[in-house]
Amino acid sequence: MTIPWITNAPEIADPGYLPNDDLRHRGEPGKKDRDSLFWQMILPEEALAFQCYLYLTNTGNAGFNLVLWGPEKKPYALELVQGVVPPEMDFDDLKLEGLHVEQPADQKTARVRFEKGGVKLDYRFEGFHAPFSYRSNPDGLPNWFARNRLEQSGWVEGFVEWDGRRVEFGRIGHRDHSWGVRHWQAPHHWKWLVGYTPDGSRIVNAWIWMAKGEWGVGGYVVRDGELVPIAHVKQSAEYDDDMSQRRVEAVITDIRGGTCHLSMERFGLIKLPTGGRYATMIMEAACHAKIDGQDAAGQFECQWPVSYLENMIELNAKA
Repeated sequence: MTIPWITNAPEIADPGYLPNDDLRHRGEPGKKDRDSLFWQMILPEEALAFQCYLYLTNTGNAGFNLVLWGPEKKPYALELVQGVVPPEMDFDDLKLEGLHVEQPADQKTARVRFEKGGVKLDYRFEGFHAPFSYRSNPDGLPNWFARNRLEQSGWVEGFVEWDGRRVEFGRIGHRDHSWGVRHWQAPHHWKWLVGYTPDGSRIVNAWIWMAKGEWGVGGYVVRDGELVPIAHVKQSAEYDDDMSQRRVEAVITDIRGGTCHLSMERFGLIKLPTGGRYATMIMEAACHAKIDGQDAAGQFECQWPVSYLENMIELNAKA
C-alpha cells in the first residue's frame, strides 16, 4: 500500500531544520548535548508493539533500548545496551552491539536492523510528510527538552523474527529525532501520543507536557492528506494502582479551530526506568485506538519522576 505525500499546512512556522540535522550533533565541548532517535510501530492485530530508542552524547557515550512487547507481563524481547561510539561514526552508518542504523541526511528515510539473542529485525522507514518540529506549535518547544525535535509519520517495510515467529511489516510507523540538552529535573509529567489509521487518512502526534508550573502541547493532526499543528488538547486518562496508563480520551484542537477525537486503550505495557539523580519512569502502552471513530493503532507514553510515582502508588494502596 502506498500513501500519497501528505502536505503540511501553509500556516506551519519554519521548523528551523538545517540540511544535516538528521545526522549527528556533536555539540559544544563540556556540555551535555545528546541526540535521541526513536522508531516505532504498533500492530494490534498481531498483539505486538515495537520500539527502538537510541541516544548518543557529544562525548560518544551511547545506548539503546529495543523492545518487542504485547499483552503478557514479560516483553517478547528487551535489549538494553550501553557503549561508546567513535567520533567519526554518524547516523548514516552507526553500529552498536547488534544494532545497525542507516539514517541519512535526507530527513525522510531510515533503516534499522538488529540481530542478537534470537531476535532479527529489518525496519525500513520512509516518511510521507515533511518533518515536523514542535517549534511550529503555538506553545513552542521548551528549552529544557531539546534544541529542536523532528517528528515524522511514514510507511514501514520489513520484518521481525523472535522465538520462531515472524511478522512482516507493511504499514504505518513513526519516528522522531531530538538534539540538545535534556534537563530531566524540569518536567512534572508528560504524555506522548501517536496514533494512525491503516489508510493514513487520520494520524495524530500529540505531546502534552507539564513543567515549571506550566503546561503546553505539541504535535499535529493529519486529516485527509493535510498536516495541521495542534493548538490545544483536552484529555482524560485512567491508570491502574501502579499508575500505569490504561486508557485515554482526547479532544484535539488544531490551529484552525478544527477538532479531532482520539481514544486509546492499552493492550500491552512496558516499563523503562532510569536511575541517577533525576530518576525517571517511562511507561509505554501499546494501544487499540480510534481517531474520529475510525479504527487505529497507537502508542501512549507517560513520563513520571520516580519520587512522585512512588508517592502516588503508596497513596493508591491506602485508598
